[in-house]
Amino acid sequence: MPRGLLTNRRVRTCQSLPLPTVILLALIAADVSAYEAQLTPAALHDAYVLGQRNDQATAAFLSPYVRQLTDRAADPHIGEIEILTPFAQVVDQSRTLTSGYSEQQAAQDYHQRENTIVVRVLIMLPAAYPKDQSNPATAASSSSSADQNSALRPENFWQNFRFTLKQHGKVIPTRSIHNKPVHSTPTPDAPAVLDGATVWLEYDAKDVASEETTIEVITPESKTISAVFDLKKLR
Repeated sequence: MPRGLLTNRRVRTCQSLPLPTVILLALIAADVSAYEAQLTPAALHDAYVLGQRNDQATAAFLSPYVRQLTDRAADPHIGEIEILTPFAQVVDQSRTLTSGYSEQQAAQDYHQRENTIVVRVLIMLPAAYPKDQSNPATAASSSSSADQNSALRPENFWQNFRFTLKQHGKVIPTRSIHNKPVHSTPTPDAPAVLDGATVWLEYDAKDVASEETTIEVITPESKTISAVFDLKKLR
């Protein structure tokens, strides 16, 4: 996170926040010039408390860690790319487990996870997006997209994609990778169908320097989708 001042986008967000929340964000941002590859007890406490708040301050903190991509020419579509430092991982888990989740449990979970950088990629199949039938070009390509989508329907379709994390052109080795299919919500008239997949990649924090980091996803059609994060500006 930037030292001293937040980005313009987050400044606009914080202008509408209560003063205590703005102060909290300023304290979190203060004197941070590199992400924390290993959390101190004080940092772990800060991350847990921020996650438990699960409010505008939590959302404002996590916002720079994710890029929402809108390149609808990609087929399938890469919907989001997110990077989570050890600190952000604790915040993210704490905000999803606000009921009965203790600081002791958060510390235990952190130590079990070890110090990692986690990358999350959301891949959505073309059929998950509504077609604009009023556009002749879109309507004409519907059958072609449907054919491609059918070929990608098996739940392991994500294995046709390649994922890399780079710093200064150097590829950082992946420690582990796993996925979870994304299904549509069933209705009385239609069963749930495969809409996409969420892919998680884990890296040893000791291998990832506190500097500009590029995450690349290469689609089955050899199109490269990328997102850039500056770890010097994230905690």
